[in-house]
Amino acid sequence: MFKQIGLCLGLIIAASAAQAFDRQTTNALKACHDYIWDVPEFKDLPNAAISVFPGSENGDKIVVNWNVNWDQPTVQAAGNCTVISGNVEGFEDYTK
Repeated sequence: MFKQIGLCLGLIIAASAAQAFDRQTTNALKACHDYIWDVPEFKDLPNAAISVFPGSENGDKIVVNWNVNWDQPTVQAAGNCTVISGNVEGFEDYTK
């Protein structure tokens, strides 16, 4: 019984660690999120309205996909940021 519980806990911990991002990706996600928050259409929305997730990576260049979805006011948008060496170098809003 204890072996099964231990095995389950071990698998859960191992699976959780596999979901972590490296520091460069985490910094790119934060840079894109902060950049989006400064866009005039989104600056008054709460933090929960903005979602970012990694796209592709090529050396120091990371493409971050994002979406904004909120009610009151109704805002829906999506796009990507290109982050190079920790700086947002490109921003695209697919809804424009």
